[in-house]
Amino acid sequence: MGLNPLFQEDFFLTVQSCYQAVATVQTHPFYIVAIREKVYVNLIPLNNVFSAEQLLSLQAVYAQKGALLVNLWEDVWRNKRQQVLSRIHSFCGLNKSLHGRKATVIDLDIAQTKSFLETHHLQGYIKTKYNLGLVINNELLAVACFAAARPMPSKGTHYKSAELIRFATKAGFTVVGGLGKITKHFLQQVAANDLMTYADRDWSLGKGYDKLGFDFSGITAPVFFYVDIKTMNRHYAHRLPKKILTAFDEQNVLNLDDFLTQKGFLKVFNTGNLKYHLYLNV
Repeated sequence: MGLNPLFQEDFFLTVQSCYQAVATVQTHPFYIVAIREKVYVNLIPLNNVFSAEQLLSLQAVYAQKGALLVNLWEDVWRNKRQQVLSRIHSFCGLNKSLHGRKATVIDLDIAQTKSFLETHHLQGYIKTKYNLGLVINNELLAVACFAAARPMPSKGTHYKSAELIRFATKAGFTVVGGLGKITKHFLQQVAANDLMTYADRDWSLGKGYDKLGFDFSGITAPVFFYVDIKTMNRHYAHRLPKKILTAFDEQNVLNLDDFLTQKGFLKVFNTGNLKYHLYLNV
């Protein structure tokens, strides 16, 4: 097994045409591409023999050098190419910067939120209780999505915790102070003792949350997914297509992994999340 050469070539030629200063710095066992010496991308084929621990160790080596290494899976590149390029553009410091003080916070409906996140966020849209946007000169430049505050009896009788679930900016833009502004607005509307969020370890070292005053509070375990090799869509085990789950239940021979392999699915994983809390004086 190993790198899909078409995946490698497609990615390398695409980023080379955008940034010129692109180099392959390692080809075995990992295939790593350096872009403008700002970000290093580890290309992971669907057919591989790596473990989450190996990928995290590799990322830690680069972090010790002060460098960001991201893990880019083949299916993510295939289905989210523009969002990947947008993230790389931002990592290279090439975004146009606008200041959050010029922005207005607005409420968004589901259609506005879904359209923006499907276009500008790697993980796309997810239904949430509160959807807020940042607008500058009548242009929607950032979206943040929050879950409702939930009681946390283990932390106190009246303790409540809210969650920031999505934050995305329009491709090519950085709104300086934007996340802080939109978070402050949310917390003025919803009473909570803390705001919790996650940073995807495949793509982030969590430094943005550190700067906003969030406290690091833990690490979540890697999660497994199943990729339909025809569509390159990812599915959690409990969110597989209904007809697939029905067919699995009707047979009593194969376990789920082997059954899905027969049906054209490959098992992949992420490297988990960094967990953060912003504690509030309420």
